Amino acid sequence: MNQVTKQNSLPIYQLIAILEDAKKGYLNASEKIKDEVLSLLLERFGYQRGRYSNELRQLVNRLGTSSPIDQLTLSLLHRTWMDMKTTFKFGQKDTIIQGCIKAEETALRNYTLAIEQIPENEEVRAILQQQVNGIKSVLNTIREYTGKTYH
Repeated sequence: MNQVTKQNSLPIYQLIAILEDAKKGYLNASEKIKDEVLSLLLERFGYQRGRYSNELRQLVNRLGTSSPIDQLTLSLLHRTWMDMKTTFKFGQKDTIIQGCIKAEETALRNYTLAIEQIPENEEVRAILQQQVNGIKSVLNTIREYTGKTYH
């Protein structure tokens, strides 16, 4: 098993930033949408992202790594958050659903990149894969509103 170092832990920290961004987006959307059932689902997804973020924070702390999230990542996330905030502003169901689908697809791409960039570490890979499965499940739930599923 290879050790996770400061340098190769950066993808994990980027996932933490993405998860925090998603948490804020889902919770904000849950407040704006008029559909009560969808609102509850979005709230649940937001809290799930918060749990995922905490799980990754605990992982890197346990592995003894620390790495600041670079400013480029933070600025990109802030821009994405502002775009999502504008999308959610009027609480239009279809617009919110499409925004959530786009965000989840982007999250899955980032997880795939992170898994490719970290060393062979079974603990890290297991946690990331478990979170990927949870994100796919959320994506399927969201896509049910549009009649599409994700495999």
